[in-house]
Amino acid sequence: MRKTHRLGVAAAGVLGLLASGCHGPPPVERNSVVSGPAGGGVQPMDVHRVVAPGIVEPWGGAVELAAQESGRVAEVLVHEGQPVTQGEVLARLEDEAQRHAITLARAELAEAEAVAERYQRGATSEERAQARAEHEAAASRAKQAAVDAERALRLKAAGTTAAADTERATSEARALEAAALAAEAKLQAIERGPRREDRKVVQERLQAARARLRQAEAALARRQVLAPLAATVLWSRFQPGELYTQGPQALFVLGDTSRMQVRLEVDEIDAPRVEVGMPCVLYTDGGARLAEGRVVRLSPIMGRRGLTTETPTARADVRIREVFVEVQGIASLVPGQRVWGHTGPRSPPAQG
Repeated sequence: MRKTHRLGVAAAGVLGLLASGCHGPPPVERNSVVSGPAGGGVQPMDVHRVVAPGIVEPWGGAVELAAQESGRVAEVLVHEGQPVTQGEVLARLEDEAQRHAITLARAELAEAEAVAERYQRGATSEERAQARAEHEAAASRAKQAAVDAERALRLKAAGTTAAADTERATSEARALEAAALAAEAKLQAIERGPRREDRKVVQERLQAARARLRQAEAALARRQVLAPLAATVLWSRFQPGELYTQGPQALFVLGDTSRMQVRLEVDEIDAPRVEVGMPCVLYTDGGARLAEGRVVRLSPIMGRRGLTTETPTARADVRIREVFVEVQGIASLVPGQRVWGHTGPRSPPAQG
């Protein structure tokens, strides 16, 4: 996920809601005389008022969402204008390989857990009885083979049997003796229980299986795009089947439209006269009154102008300070809408 508080023209371009540009401030201008906001004739200039272009934004700015990986879009589960909750799945990339990896990891984990449980529980009474019986049978066969080998040696010495038969009897005796020793060792291991180092190896294999499952689940999660907050989908253009590539292009743009803010770009010459708490009236390009608000935050630094205007005297290279206005009432405002903000003290300072 990539979160950016959209600044300047780039934010307006992603939303796709902006007009081609402001046509200059509404009829309230900083001249010797100005026209009224509603075209009510010529009024005296308010020298304490600051007029600046601005753009309507969701409260806290817009949030651009991108998938963590590239891939083909499998599902788009929301549409523009739809409210979403925090953590809701908005889209999913193709994830068949990731789901298959999770299936394998779960099978490996189940096997490792079974082995660990067996080591933790130890041998059952049935397994112990079986080991004792196998040891007794192996010891009996080895004892009988030893007797047969000894008889074959005596017959060979008397010259009544072939050398090959004697060798075969002695080889079989040695093999059965080794099998008896192995059965005895198995019985002792079962009665003693797993060694400490064996338990450690089993636990390490179990932890490795759990880690592989977590890794597979994380890989699957990266194929989903989740809403980081409760908001409204402002922009969504991708369709199922389209290829998404990581880059500057977002999959979605979200914003909290239950409240609105306006980001004004105040010229550096006027910036010192703007303070937090000042009232602000918002107008359209034509001077129609839109809403009222108050200044809630000032950017700590100056920056370049990002909102273009068509005022003949406007300069593109002027330094500006961003001023954020909380709007009272949002019925007439749309994210991305261009406005003009008029802010200043509630009343002119007393003349000395």
